Amino acid sequence: MLSQATQINTVKQGWLLTLGILIFFLNSLLPTTGLTITLLLTPAWVFYLYSKGQLQHTLICLLPLAAVFVIAHLLLGVDVSHYLLSISIICCTFFFIAAFSVVVKGKIDLDNLFRMLLVLNGIFVLISLPLFFSSSLREWVWYMVPISNGVVVPRLKLFTPEASHYSLWLAPIAIYYFSIMLFLKPSNAWFTLLLILVPLLLSFSLGVLAAMAISFLMVFIFYYGKIISTALGRRHLFAALLGGLVLVALLYFLFPNNPLFLRLAYVWQGKDTSARGRTFEAFILANKIISLKSYLWGIGPGQLNILGRNTILQYYQYSNSPVVVRIPNACAETILFFGYIGFALRLTLQFFLFFKTRVFTNPYRLWLFVFVFIYQFTGSYLTNTTEYIIWILAFSNVFPELNIQKLKPANLST
Repeated sequence: MLSQATQINTVKQGWLLTLGILIFFLNSLLPTTGLTITLLLTPAWVFYLYSKGQLQHTLICLLPLAAVFVIAHLLLGVDVSHYLLSISIICCTFFFIAAFSVVVKGKIDLDNLFRMLLVLNGIFVLISLPLFFSSSLREWVWYMVPISNGVVVPRLKLFTPEASHYSLWLAPIAIYYFSIMLFLKPSNAWFTLLLILVPLLLSFSLGVLAAMAISFLMVFIFYYGKIISTALGRRHLFAALLGGLVLVALLYFLFPNNPLFLRLAYVWQGKDTSARGRTFEAFILANKIISLKSYLWGIGPGQLNILGRNTILQYYQYSNSPVVVRIPNACAETILFFGYIGFALRLTLQFFLFFKTRVFTNPYRLWLFVFVFIYQFTGSYLTNTTEYIIWILAFSNVFPELNIQKLKPANLST
């Protein structure tokens, strides 16, 4: 017979796995645009916070800050109905963030959750491969929108709106297993590596892949001594570098006009519309639009299609006017809605929590922090729950076995 504590823990893990599957795979699958499972479950997040005695603390954090911006925006003038709707969505996102933060602080088996999600994702990837050859079912799991200059590259998205959203969901799991391989050096990790790399490469999200590569380089420099302190570590590093060089060489000589090289060329030449729109153009447009109202406070949530629509249409010279316009960059969107005061608060909070929670003492958390810090300047959006999940994992004491003080020579031996 299982003890009562074991039964309770099993039930907790079951609910956690169920929610993980719903949020990871099906969060944006609802037919109504913008309606997500995390948004619909807001009453559950509020109840959970109340049951844990954290609802009052959450409201204390939320209400004063929200009140300052709401008062400023109302004084500047907003379309009240659109404003209140957007503020409500932001508040619902905040309740989810608070609830997830409390969950992570509890005794949960994230390693098991990540493993189950990785295996399920692998199964879905296998199912999606034959679906590519079905013209009626392909777009359910493959993103067929041109990446630039009319070039269409099939990109795996599974059940998310875009391939970049899917690859962002994969990022914290991928970084976890990369960290395990680098610092704990388990044997027979090649199958796990395959389960990680194939979906990431099929998603073909250069923003996520570039942010992951740059953040790895910074973590590698910071923990250089720990990573290659043994002959095994040096062999792994050499094998990875050699494999990467061989792959690039094969692509160059056997398939020089492959989608990767074409897109990199477009990015370098400034012709990649997706890369431009998610980076510097997002900040240009945000500054153009807030100049119509307030650089300090922004235009307020829900006001973009009212105040900034014409600015975006004129900038891009659309032949067909889109129903909804947006700024696909989390930092630029923060500036747009909350001005440079909101942007300064965003960065200040990130750096405060970085030092407060000593992110740099755990290579997994540091890798997550650097990755999402870079990514927020190249994509995402203000209510992106995936981004906040990554921030919370970076600021929480997750996977203490990767804390640098525990990575003793015994862990790093050959």
